[in-house]
Amino acid sequence: MTRLASFIPRWMCDTKKRNILAALSFLLIFSVVYVRFTVDSRFAIASYISNLRRDLRSATDANSSPSYWDALLDSDTLTGNQVMEYFLWSNRPSCQLVHDFGGTMYANPSGMDGQKSVCIDPQVAPKPDDCLVYSFGINDEWSFDEQMSDYGCQVFAFDPSMGKDPHDHSPGNVHFYDWGLGDRDKHDVDYNWKIRSLSSIYEELSVGHGRKIIDYLKMDIEAAEWTVLPEIIRSGMLSNIRQLGMEIHLVTDAPLDKYRELAKLLRSMENMGMVRFDSEYNPWFLGDFVQLQLWKHTQGYEIAWYNSNLLRPVTPA
Repeated sequence: MTRLASFIPRWMCDTKKRNILAALSFLLIFSVVYVRFTVDSRFAIASYISNLRRDLRSATDANSSPSYWDALLDSDTLTGNQVMEYFLWSNRPSCQLVHDFGGTMYANPSGMDGQKSVCIDPQVAPKPDDCLVYSFGINDEWSFDEQMSDYGCQVFAFDPSMGKDPHDHSPGNVHFYDWGLGDRDKHDVDYNWKIRSLSSIYEELSVGHGRKIIDYLKMDIEAAEWTVLPEIIRSGMLSNIRQLGMEIHLVTDAPLDKYRELAKLLRSMENMGMVRFDSEYNPWFLGDFVQLQLWKHTQGYEIAWYNSNLLRPVTPA
């Protein structure tokens, strides 16, 4: 009896320990499973959202034919959201290989700003060691110009706001001029800047680089693009530009018909053969479009086109 009495408490004690260990093991397994499920769920949700955005963009591109945009911009029922959709239309399938050149890393949200998309498809890609780039709007940020120079292009950079005299920028094959881009040659008395049209600049510089196609025209000129583009079209210079990368800037206090007018200006280029292959909105440049009832909406889009009239023939491999 003494041995039995001493055995029972020990057995009960061992059982209690096993129960505690089992409970702890269960809690540990449950915790691992819960954490894994939570992480996987978050990744799944993030992946779903990313895929949804991609599918929506693809659907928009697939359904947004040129005739669709022409009809929409002429419509009496055009909305502010729809005209912004046109600015964001990327038409990505039109170029199989797009590379970004230049840009500066920003935060909140994290990402690159100021980069320009270049189509590298053989029919339109700049040819290394035989390409010409005009770059308007530098603001002492030379990454695009330097990278295009590294790619093998001769680069001419322009900015009247930097207080610098004409010079050859180093590193790279970059030639700087303190000229601003406008719709005609003039002197800006407010800023003491020399403003010139693209056709005027090309006529002067072509004495040195020859009457070559401008393989890439970059413009980031703080809303002056809306004055410059009509002159580029009117002068015939558009037919001399193989690719165009430009940030468009939108004011926030205009009526819908003003944005319709700006969109139609871009459409007029596209109807002349400029094929859009990229568009990205600027998340650091936001404003309230009061008359459109759009709040905290982007005021800038980086858009790129290539000239379908200047496609090179594809040589079979």
